Amino acid sequence: MVMVREKSMRRTVLFSLFLLIFIAFLAGCSKSETHIASLDDAKTARIGAMTGSTGEAITIARFPEAQVKSFDDIMDAVAAMKSGQLDAIVTGYPAALQVSKKNHELALLSEPLALEDTSIAIRKGDNELLTALNRIISGLKSDGTLESLKKRWFKPDLTPYEERDIKLPVTGKPLKIGVSATREPFSFVDKNGKVSGHDGELARIIAGRLQRPIEFFNMKFMALIPALQSGKVDMIVTGMTATDERRKFVDFTQPYYASSQVMLVRKITTVKSPPSEAFSGVEHQEITKQEQIDGKRIGVLSGSAGDVAARKHFPNAEFQAFTASADAALAVQTRKADAFVYDKSVLLNLAEKNPELVILDQAVDKLEVAAAIRKDNTALLAELNRALSELKKEGILQQLRSKWVDSRYTVTPQIAPINASPGQVILKMGTSANIEPFSFQANGALTGLDIELGQLLGQRLGKKIEVIDMNFEALIPALQSGKIDFALSNFNVTEERKKLILFSLPYIENDISALVRRLPASGSAAAQRNNATNHQDTKLRTVTDLKDKRIGVLIGSADDTYATKNYPDATILQYKTTADIILAVKTAKVDAALFDADPLREIMREDDSLGLLGDTLFSFSVGAGFNKSNEALRGKFNQFLAQIRQNGVYGDMIRRWMEQRDTSMPVVENARPDGVLVIGTSDVGLPFTAVKDNRLVGFDIELCERFAAYLGKAAKFANMDFGSLIAAVSTGKADMIASSIYVTEERKQQINFSDSYYEMGTNAFALKKNLAAYAAEEKVHGETPPFFTRVANSFYSNIMMENRYLLIWDGFKTTVIISIFSTLFGTLLGALVCFMRMSKRAVLNLPARLYINILRGMPVLVLLMLIFYVVFASIDINPLLVAIIAFGMNFAAYVSEIFRSGIESIDKGQSEAGIAMGFTKLKTFVYIILPQTVQRILPVYKGEFISLVKMTSIVGYIAVQDLTKASDIIRSRTFDAFFPLVMVAVLYFVIAWILMLALGYLERMTDPKYKRRKAV
Repeated sequence: MVMVREKSMRRTVLFSLFLLIFIAFLAGCSKSETHIASLDDAKTARIGAMTGSTGEAITIARFPEAQVKSFDDIMDAVAAMKSGQLDAIVTGYPAALQVSKKNHELALLSEPLALEDTSIAIRKGDNELLTALNRIISGLKSDGTLESLKKRWFKPDLTPYEERDIKLPVTGKPLKIGVSATREPFSFVDKNGKVSGHDGELARIIAGRLQRPIEFFNMKFMALIPALQSGKVDMIVTGMTATDERRKFVDFTQPYYASSQVMLVRKITTVKSPPSEAFSGVEHQEITKQEQIDGKRIGVLSGSAGDVAARKHFPNAEFQAFTASADAALAVQTRKADAFVYDKSVLLNLAEKNPELVILDQAVDKLEVAAAIRKDNTALLAELNRALSELKKEGILQQLRSKWVDSRYTVTPQIAPINASPGQVILKMGTSANIEPFSFQANGALTGLDIELGQLLGQRLGKKIEVIDMNFEALIPALQSGKIDFALSNFNVTEERKKLILFSLPYIENDISALVRRLPASGSAAAQRNNATNHQDTKLRTVTDLKDKRIGVLIGSADDTYATKNYPDATILQYKTTADIILAVKTAKVDAALFDADPLREIMREDDSLGLLGDTLFSFSVGAGFNKSNEALRGKFNQFLAQIRQNGVYGDMIRRWMEQRDTSMPVVENARPDGVLVIGTSDVGLPFTAVKDNRLVGFDIELCERFAAYLGKAAKFANMDFGSLIAAVSTGKADMIASSIYVTEERKQQINFSDSYYEMGTNAFALKKNLAAYAAEEKVHGETPPFFTRVANSFYSNIMMENRYLLIWDGFKTTVIISIFSTLFGTLLGALVCFMRMSKRAVLNLPARLYINILRGMPVLVLLMLIFYVVFASIDINPLLVAIIAFGMNFAAYVSEIFRSGIESIDKGQSEAGIAMGFTKLKTFVYIILPQTVQRILPVYKGEFISLVKMTSIVGYIAVQDLTKASDIIRSRTFDAFFPLVMVAVLYFVIAWILMLALGYLERMTDPKYKRRKAV
């Protein structure tokens, strides 16, 4: 019977596959190509244009009925066109000429779309530089230099370029040139990693005329003008068109090249459009009435009035607790939950932004929203109540409700500024800025009903309001500890909360309602076709599409802060390591992730499945971090940095690590070092920091080694998780930290930063198959290699390449050492605690009880961090010893109770018999009680020991490189999700198995039955 079912299932699967292939074939054959012979033929065509370029604006205006798709790079558009995703490309003549030379199936239409002037852009108001550049360009025109440049670079064939060798000064203030070096022949990177092309040579000619050295900054085209405005570059020389729109932000020189926007088309259009994806839908019974909710999966915000009401009215439901309303709504939207019960004013905003969600008409319960105040601060409570009464009487509270809650605004309302008088008393107001419309981020600032109400209350009280944004769960503890004076954050008044804090008069009365999925339209064939057609719309096109998606970030990074502030409705998922972020993207745990541009570029070179989403989101200066009390060391680093900039060492490092991507570490001379410089770092990836051949390499590593040599000290690196770096330098565990760390205002409050030594941005990235810009690259790959071939390849790349087995071996030894010595220390300490716990003296018994309760109630990670960063904060102690102490203390708390239960299980008569035989109490315990206790407790002791071995995997938090950390390092280079983790799991098993054999031997030796059998 089973065989019949299996055969039937195989036939069904094969038939389904055949049917899907046949449908895809028909869909692929159904679309005919568009042949374009003139601009008139392109009225309804699919046209690609470069993001932010003049060609994009011209195309949209000239062809309003066409499907215009934006691309960050011309070659992405070419790939889309060659695979049938586009009918034409609009770009500048030089780029189009270059593409047509290398792609013979493409040609330029003779008629240009528009003529345009190409100029150099400089910062607004820099009239001195503008005058100098115009004078130079006029001279280059009159002496024929520009015409010579044009002939040598804009050639109709593929013969080698003829680039002049221009000698430039090596001293003086560098001329910073912004370029987008993907625009051959204007500007591109040659085989030596140097910025070349027509504009590259022009920039060097200008630098020579100005007698200044030159420094190129290669970035995305869209990032050039912001970089110029912020002073990151002095000018932009990269084929930029001088448009009226751009003149609002920058100044342009006189034109140095007359260009045009042209259209690239196919000579012979033979490429067929890719087949459409098949669409299948599954019918779900959606909730339409409140009675249907009970028994379903309900999302709630933990501890909220909605949580209390939902549990009261739907006792048979399965509850899922969330920390943000956007997360709960996303769970309903993605069918992880069936309903979200919460404040209706918040649900209205969620439903407005998510048309597939709807609020049930019938309210679940009623609620009041009020300000929260500390229990003993009755004076402030009276003042707030007085002010709220006045605002209510004047109708202002109703106006606020109408403005923020009832209007269902699409554009965020403005808050009228309230000027504070100098010398006013500051009143600290806590809020959680992830609950729209009450408190949220918009246009880079906090806004919402609660923020505006807070300002009004401050005005009535004659005090200045200082808003502090924090997690919702932290508000009540912050109130109780005095960190804030009051809180406005959609605080629902509940009886449970009244036990902890005081509530003001309510300023909003609202319903508690249920948010559910909207009932789908009729399942007509037309609707299904529309769904299939819109399937591609789910692809990410711009960074704004991330507003309600799952975004991965490195915990504690500037990306983490940016994502939290700028995507309040998104689900932000934090990861410890770079490898974890990449794995999350590749396994669809997140829709996209944010990461530093330079390491991301290296990652994408190794993994072709990843692509960029849009341009650079933001950029920051990168600096080294120092303890606030160690200003002298920071000053020396700044002196060192100025010196290497002056003598050319810095420029050489930039060339090798950033431009040529050379990953070999130079030998830094450091004769007879006196002392040690401890440097905290995190292997975030090349070109900054990575592990290669079992040692740290990268730009930051070389920089720190050179600084240590400058001080005459030996460099000692502590490789730790990125989120632990600031804590390490703040507590003195590291003298400095360097790991491509962005200099932000928040971090400046905790540590001091050096002068900037690099400028870097952050990009969003995702799987190419999920990005609209890479739709052209979706194709069928070759056959998957056999299983054993894949295993062999993984073994080589994860174990043998770059001697990575040494990382595993070092991690293995570290894990074994921690496991064994923690067990020995914990056993001895546990025996002492057990002795104290069993004592009848309160002076011994009570401390033992307290120790056991505290240690068993505290997470091991918290204990580990406390001992390392607090207890031994001022002591230079080996992190390995700290790990042994922390795990030993935790182990002792558990084994002491195991010892006690074992001892108390022995009949008291045996102790009395031993004493009657003439033994002392000590001898009675050693010769009679202890052997029986050991034999009884060993099975439980072994289980606790296994838990200890597995717990050691968290020591990476204090810069100890154990097995798990070794696995993280390897994954950060190979991005192999399978082999390193399985390998480490096997090694942990081996460690536990070997140590268990030793304990098993001890168990047999203490077993009287085994001894008798052996004697026989």
